[in-house]
Amino acid sequence: METTDYNKQELRLNLDTNGQRNFIKFYKSLGDKPSTTVRFFDRSEYYTVHDDVDCDLMSRLVYKSTAYIHKMSPSSSDSLTYVTLSKTKFESAVRELLLVKNYRVEVYVRNPEYDGWHVEYRGSPGNLLQFEDILFSNREILVGNSILSLQLRCEGNQRKVGAAAVEQNDCVFQVLEFVDDDFYTELEATVVLLGPRECLLSATDGEHEPIKNLLERNSVMVTVPCKIPAIEKNDLQQDLNRLLHFNKGQQEDAKGLPELRLTLAMEALRVAIKYLDLTNDASNLGHYQIQQLDLKRFVHLDAAAVSALDILPRAGVQSSSPSYKHQSVLGVLDHCRTPQGHRLMLQWLKQPLRSREILNDRHNIVQCFLEAPESLKILYNDFLKCVPDVLVLTKKLLRSKANLQDIFRIYQIILRTPKIVTVLKELENTTVKGVLIDPLTGCLEELIGLKQMVEQVMDFAAIETGEYLVKASFDEQLLEVKQHMDVLLSKMERLREKVNNDLEFEKNQWVRLENVSRIGYHFRITLKDDGALRKHKSYRILEVVKGGVRFTSEKLAEISEEFCQLCSQYEDHQKSIVVEIIKVAQGYASPLALLNNELAKLDCLVSFAIAAQSAPRPYVRPTMLPEGSGELVLKDIRHPCLELQEHVSFISNDVEFRKEDCNMFIITGPNMGGKSTYIRSVGIAVLMAHIGSFVACSEASISMVDSILGRVGASDNIIKGLSTFMVEMLETSGIIRTATHKSLVIIDELGRGTSTYEGCGIAWSIAEHLAKETQCFTLFATHFHEITNLASTVTTVKNCHMAAVADKENFTLLYQVRPGIMEKSFGIQVAKLANFPNDVVQNAQRIYNELEDDHLAKQTQQDKDLLEKIHVAIERLSTTGNNKDINESDLTDLVEKFAQDIKQLDSEYFKAILLAKQEEKDG
Repeated sequence: METTDYNKQELRLNLDTNGQRNFIKFYKSLGDKPSTTVRFFDRSEYYTVHDDVDCDLMSRLVYKSTAYIHKMSPSSSDSLTYVTLSKTKFESAVRELLLVKNYRVEVYVRNPEYDGWHVEYRGSPGNLLQFEDILFSNREILVGNSILSLQLRCEGNQRKVGAAAVEQNDCVFQVLEFVDDDFYTELEATVVLLGPRECLLSATDGEHEPIKNLLERNSVMVTVPCKIPAIEKNDLQQDLNRLLHFNKGQQEDAKGLPELRLTLAMEALRVAIKYLDLTNDASNLGHYQIQQLDLKRFVHLDAAAVSALDILPRAGVQSSSPSYKHQSVLGVLDHCRTPQGHRLMLQWLKQPLRSREILNDRHNIVQCFLEAPESLKILYNDFLKCVPDVLVLTKKLLRSKANLQDIFRIYQIILRTPKIVTVLKELENTTVKGVLIDPLTGCLEELIGLKQMVEQVMDFAAIETGEYLVKASFDEQLLEVKQHMDVLLSKMERLREKVNNDLEFEKNQWVRLENVSRIGYHFRITLKDDGALRKHKSYRILEVVKGGVRFTSEKLAEISEEFCQLCSQYEDHQKSIVVEIIKVAQGYASPLALLNNELAKLDCLVSFAIAAQSAPRPYVRPTMLPEGSGELVLKDIRHPCLELQEHVSFISNDVEFRKEDCNMFIITGPNMGGKSTYIRSVGIAVLMAHIGSFVACSEASISMVDSILGRVGASDNIIKGLSTFMVEMLETSGIIRTATHKSLVIIDELGRGTSTYEGCGIAWSIAEHLAKETQCFTLFATHFHEITNLASTVTTVKNCHMAAVADKENFTLLYQVRPGIMEKSFGIQVAKLANFPNDVVQNAQRIYNELEDDHLAKQTQQDKDLLEKIHVAIERLSTTGNNKDINESDLTDLVEKFAQDIKQLDSEYFKAILLAKQEEKDG
């Protein structure tokens, strides 16, 4: 194999002409593949990818350059591009493709028996099983590994959806069925709630196209599985009997499970189990749980709300980035010290609760932690940061890939947890006891047997020297080998004393006996004592390192070699014992999983307390009122992300909704004046309260909501072929269909992307519908100042504005919410703040003045004509009113004549009134 600059990790594929021709023929026989699938070919010492699409992707992803694309051309008619990757580059690429870019991966391996290639490994964002060693070896699992399977049945005008989610990290099946509307509103809420990486969709025909678009809009990969034949109904039951965990005394038969009544969801689950091939992995057997998912337990969130509230960080932003903390709500709240805590925090944010009892428990615990800062500090700095990912260790146990070091790490967790419990007990809080202490204590009681086994079989003295061995006294053969090893250790210690004397070291000098795997036992002295060593030719220097000089003698080398051989014998003999230890430990997988979940919960609640404590202004506990209470009062509300940014002095504001008094604020004000930030702050505060966090304000009283819906920001979706206006209409239609009187809705700049009058009409209609029909909490920011007139006809609508001060020379944004209307948007003044060229600003001002003068002149003439018509009408009515013989028909004619005169004035105001009256009459 020829190589170029190896430092660049570039390897050249070295095939003769015949080999190139055969491979190209095979590659072409594979046929086309989706652009989101990458094929790798394992060539033992390195990997290759082929064809233009894969080569371009890999060269840019791995090497940041297309210069690494090469071509094999065995003949003028045959050619194929390729890129080579070292094993390290291959692993890095697989992690990026599966965990970040949502690609599928196939790895082909050559079969030496028939010199052909076959697919050895397949992976996708929702099926990482075959790549777990690459993805998570010695790494924390910070991402979920869930896949969603859907089945659809149309019955008349109804669309019934059966869904099954498989969470492979936590070994959980979640199933549900529901009837959805034409826009699949409930399905989108389910996707946001579960956060799957991949979805199995039975077909992508016309009926499924809307679902496919919805999934792609939420960054979920769509997979059409190979057709799985419809087998007997009990086929699924047999799989569940093998996969499910049954409690002691419970009949190990899935037949009686209530979830089996959800026939459509069960078909979706059957497809998922077959696609993931769960039953053929022994580590899955007897460890899964099944539960019916109840969407009503959670606050409804759609993708638009998740985006509007910046709940999750933007794609590509790493948690290690300095800006991560203030770019999303997750970044603000996630101070977790454990991988399981990070995973649970993400889940809680996507699954805000509607249970007032659970939220009060979480708020009680956070308050308790804040009132005991020393205990909080101990938990955060001393204990939680030392807790490893129990999930990783448990998965290794179940797959029989664990070793004695993993067993010892589990043992350490079992030892540390009682210390955590002791700190929690000192808080003397009943909620802490019920939510945290009792479950942790229960887990420890179930793990007593595992703890005792480890203490019986592990050699703790050897662990101090970095070796993980079975205790010699546990087995006679091991004891004999260990005694021989101890004799050799004593000999080596005597040799160390001899070296100390030979070198004539004083008491403050020393020679150390150390063991490094690659060179065995040796002596080490400091660099400054190197001169004394070189006088003695009987000692051989092995290497000089930063920590000193490593050397040996002929006698030590012999003893070290013999000791190494004995170690190998010891390890070989203990392997069978370790296998038995692993089998016993596997029986504790369930309590370990429960312990993992309880530690994650503790980590999240501690994280909430740290976030509240470390904010520029401490967060406060919200008072949670029952759903339908009709009260949302936030004093001095702040945006938790923005206030963390450097050089930002955040100006807080208030919001006050009360039933029968106000359910909608129409907010006007200048561009960049803070309207969007203000309404987002309210939405984020309500969301944070519904996950158990304290909120960024000085006082908070929040009625529980059933949904948080948002329409903020405007942008084209070029990939999906949707304009700004279409995206806006789709998101807003979802709000209208979903919102109830218990919802919170935030809308910003609705109606852009079309004509001014159309946009204003649509915005007005939606605002009026939410205020009068839905009657939900609504924050409606707009530049259509005409909509503020809604407050004069709907008593529960109030106007407010973002204050600004302007004169001919200066323009100052105050970022304060004040009652009333602001008539201007100050767009030209904002352009000045953005350092527009003076001539552009002056030209804009001139055009604005001309348009304003034209509009004013037209409006003045309309007002004069209107007054004249009103005056004539009043005279007619006055004259007629003095006539005692006037009848009702004559009065009707006069009113009709007045209406005809008004219509001729071309007044938008009266047009709207007359249209409303006509609609009322027709209705």
